[in-house]
Amino acid sequence: MPARPQHARARHRITRGALGGAVALGLAASLAACAPGTDGGATGAADALTAGDPSAPEVTDVSLTGIKGPGTIPLQLAADEFGSEYGLTIEPYFVDNSGVAVTSVISGDAAAANTSYFGVIDAIKQGLDLVVIAEGWASSPGTSSLEALESSGITSLADLEGKTVNVISLSSSHAIKLRDAMLKQDLDPDAVNWVELPYGEVAAALEQGTVDASSAVGPTLAAVRGLGSVSVFDYGADEYEGMAESGWVASRQFAEQNPNTIAAIQCSIFDAQGALVDDRAYFEEQFSAFLGAPAEVAANEVMLEYQTTNRLDEIQRNADVYFSSGRLTEEYDLAAHVLPAPESC
Repeated sequence: MPARPQHARARHRITRGALGGAVALGLAASLAACAPGTDGGATGAADALTAGDPSAPEVTDVSLTGIKGPGTIPLQLAADEFGSEYGLTIEPYFVDNSGVAVTSVISGDAAAANTSYFGVIDAIKQGLDLVVIAEGWASSPGTSSLEALESSGITSLADLEGKTVNVISLSSSHAIKLRDAMLKQDLDPDAVNWVELPYGEVAAALEQGTVDASSAVGPTLAAVRGLGSVSVFDYGADEYEGMAESGWVASRQFAEQNPNTIAAIQCSIFDAQGALVDDRAYFEEQFSAFLGAPAEVAANEVMLEYQTTNRLDEIQRNADVYFSSGRLTEEYDLAAHVLPAPESC
């Protein structure tokens, strides 16, 4: 890829902790205008914003965050390779769940974060003005599943009632899909003890009986399969296949103040995701390096369906599933909070 034109500019830095002042104040004012749990009337639709110029970022040093797993391989690639093509120095850091990722953006610790869309909807409805800047990947079969050991007696969703089930985050796509699917089978998701544990603790928790079933992806999925787990529910199969699974979000205030920086982040992420899709061997190399997985695990990994554009209809499906799961009391237009990406990076 040819180098982007360089522009003379001051090298401003916005990294962990440095964003806090202006962004936190703006978010606090928004919260004061909207009581928690209301429909976030102070927020504005992202279509009022336009795509910036990725070749001239106002802020050049940024922190980005997300859960460390296959979905954030592009974050590390953006930091190592693609961000510099847009004048960015990216500092990646990783958190245990998507709720913490959203909080990192709200607090100003991160310029953008990878997270499930359900937590984003909650935050926006509480008056926290977030925008989706880039789609991460689409749900696809074989990439993530609810796993249980044979000794648990769990083989289907009907067996979950009365059990302890780890979904990484209570606002994760896994948690909401399970709730939605259980309701459609006339089961009671409120009879399940839902808990939050990071992926790094999943195998031990299953083996020790701390949890009866758990979400698993990537090397974690390979590890629990090595324990003899059975797949109870595939998060990317059937009606959920193709649905936008996770995305990158920023505060609207930061996007308004730094549209070119946001555009550079969008292009860095989309370029990294496209590079993985285009080269299976490159994906396996990065998977092993980033996650510390053996080559044989990488070779057997079902690659996520990383995206290189924002698919509004598939992003909107998250709000539709959230509504059908009973967690929203009315239909919600999430697509209106998706920021346009640059026409060409």
